[in-house]
Parts: sequence; C-alpha cells; structure tokens
Amino acid sequence: MKLRQSSHRRRGATIVEMSFVVIALFGLLFLLIDLSWVVFAKASIQHAVREGCRYAVTSQTLSGMGHIASIREVVRRNSMGFIGEAQLNNIQVRFYNPETLQPVSGVGSNAGGNLVIVAVENFEVRPLVPLVRSSDPIRFSVRAADRMEASPMGIPPTP
Repeated sequence: MKLRQSSHRRRGATIVEMSFVVIALFGLLFLLIDLSWVVFAKASIQHAVREGCRYAVTSQTLSGMGHIASIREVVRRNSMGFIGEAQLNNIQVRFYNPETLQPVSGVGSNAGGNLVIVAVENFEVRPLVPLVRSSDPIRFSVRAADRMEASPMGIPPTP
C-alpha cells in the first residue's frame, strides 16, 4: 500500500512541475511573437520609406496630387497596412541643398541635385501580448535619403 501512495504523490508533483514549465514556455513563446511582430513592423515601414524615396527621385506624381502628397501615398501603399489615411501626416518629406545641407522649401525644392529625405517619425507598435512590459507602445523612426534626379521635362513637379 505504501508504494501506491508514493507513486500517487509523484504524479501530483509531476503535474505541478509540468504546469510551471508550461507557463514559462508560453511566456517565452508570446515574448518571441511580440519581438517578431515589432521586427516585422519596422522592416515593413523601412521598406515603405525606401520605396517612397525611390519614387521621389523620379519626380513623378500621382494623378491629381502634388509631389509630396504622391510620395506620402506611395509610402502608405507600401506599408503593408501599418500606415493608414489618418497617419499620412506622420510621413515627413524634406528637401535639402546638397552643398550647404540647409533645408529647401517651396517651388524648386524638389529640383534635380537636391537631397530628399523621406521619414516616418515616432511610429508606434503595440505588443500583441504584453507580458514583460506594460502595454505601452514601442516607438521607432525610419528614414531613407537620396539625391533627386533631374526631371525628364526639365521642370520639377510642384511640391
């Protein structure tokens, strides 16, 4: 009879120990999923910003839009749904003089030879399962820069 009680107690201890291990494994799994989600979001936004920068240097515009609005729309379309219509103002498009590195604005700011920087500043991603941290969003910024090509027609589009 003693042997039976001993094996019964061991089974109970095994179940308790297994529950501790399973809880820890689920925590690690959810942490891995959250980290993967943040890396995926940043990579997607970085891709979108690079595509916007590539589009900017060609001096093209979308139908019925100015150059900067077209660049923002290209970034939004390439962001895999992370950037919506309401967040278009988070997309920064700036032009700089390559010799002085001073910002250039207004007509001619997007002329050939100027530098263009396309950026998404302080983008927020919320964790899917906030285990380790609070549910505060993780913030990051991404940027891409290139030199504007001369417009094929000789006149840059209106910013």
